[in-house]
Formats: sequence, structure tokens, C-alpha cells
Amino acid sequence: MVNDKKKVLILTGPGGSGKTTIADLLVKRRGFVKVDGDYLDSEFFPEGRHWLPENFKKLKQAHDKIFAEVKKSFNQGENNVVLDYIIFGHYLEFFERFKKEFGSSLEIKVLFPTKEEMIKRDKERECWTTGIERISAVRSEFEAIRNEAGEDNFIDTTGQTPDETFEKYFKG
Repeated sequence: MVNDKKKVLILTGPGGSGKTTIADLLVKRRGFVKVDGDYLDSEFFPEGRHWLPENFKKLKQAHDKIFAEVKKSFNQGENNVVLDYIIFGHYLEFFERFKKEFGSSLEIKVLFPTKEEMIKRDKERECWTTGIERISAVRSEFEAIRNEAGEDNFIDTTGQTPDETFEKYFKG
């Protein structure tokens, strides 16, 4: 990531991929403003279940709210903005909306370690867990869009510490 002009970074991937940890490092070490998409969509999904087909309208409302928050954060300040969010479906549509708004100021990075690595990390969390079933399902969804989303946007962080991932991909 080059720091020549203000950026919006969508940092996504399945649960246990390291999104929040890397987003927090971007805030601490590079002065990014963090938008926590998972927190923002909890208004619509207090019990989870974002991915169910019957929740499509609510997911769209959550995506609208998250988009508005990123846009506001980007327009209000001088800092880069990182969106930390799984997205929960309709990934390409979500990316396209951001591309139309932010153009060359947008970067998308999908943290994508092996399934085994994500399950291990998920079990080590102190707050909550995603679970093997959801990690597997979301990983498959990301794998299905890999070519369309851009192979170079996928980062395999298997075996890396957060500091190693930060230094290799996000130092600036």
C-alpha cells in the first residue's frame, strides 16, 4: 500500500483470517480510521444469520449503512479508512459499489489463510468464535469469486504472525 493519496481499504475474509487484528495495526501504526462493519451490521442481525436468503433485504440495509459510514469517514478527514468486515454475501456487488464511489482510491484485500489456520485462530480467540461450519462456508464463497475479485487481492497469511503480515503487506 502506497501512501501517496488518501485510500479506502476494504479488509475482508472469513472469520479467523486476521481482519480485525490487521485493521487495528493500521490504526495504531499508520493512522487509519477504522470502520467496523461487523459492529455496524449487528443492528440488523443481533442474532447473526446474515447469510440466510430470507435476510437479503436486511443485509442490503446493513451494507447501505456501512457504505455511508465509510463514505462519511473518508470525506471528513485526512486519514486513510479501513473497513473491517466479512461482508456476508453479495461480495462482488459490494465491491462494485465501493469502486464506483472511490475509484482508484479503493483497495480490496482478502485475508485468506488456509482453512486449518483460520479454524486454529478462531479457537484461540478470547471474545467469540465463528465456528468451523461458517468458516468453511465463507471461505468457499470467497474462493468462488477469487478470479473476479482479483487473485492479487487475496493474501495467504498462513503461518504468519500479525506483525509479519503487516510488515509484508501493509507497512506502506
